[in-house]
Amino acid sequence: MRNRSQPRARRDEMAPELSLAIGLVWGHLGAGQFESAHELACGCLRLWPDERRLVWMAAYAAAELLEPLDAATLAVLDALRAGGRGEWAALVLRRAAAVEGSRAC
Repeated sequence: MRNRSQPRARRDEMAPELSLAIGLVWGHLGAGQFESAHELACGCLRLWPDERRLVWMAAYAAAELLEPLDAATLAVLDALRAGGRGEWAALVLRRAAAVEGSRAC
C-alpha cells in the first residue's frame, strides 16, 4: 500500500477554497491560457497574499506573457530555490530573463 500520509495531511490543512483556487489557476496554465491564469492568480493573491504556490503560478504566467517580475516575486523564487524547488524557479527566471521593469499583482 502506498504511503499517502504526508500529502494527505497537507491537503487536509488547506482550505477547500484555496485548493480550488490553486487547481483553477493550474488548469489555466496547463491549457496555455496564461492571461487568464495571471489574472486569476493575482485575484487569488488578494485573498491569500502569502500563498507561495499562487505567487509561483502568477510569476510563471507573467513570464509567459513577457511581463516583468516584481521584487516580491523574485524573493519567493529565491525561497523556492533554497527550499529544493530550484528547477521551478529556474524555469520562471529563464522565461523572464529578457523582461525589465515590474508588474505587481
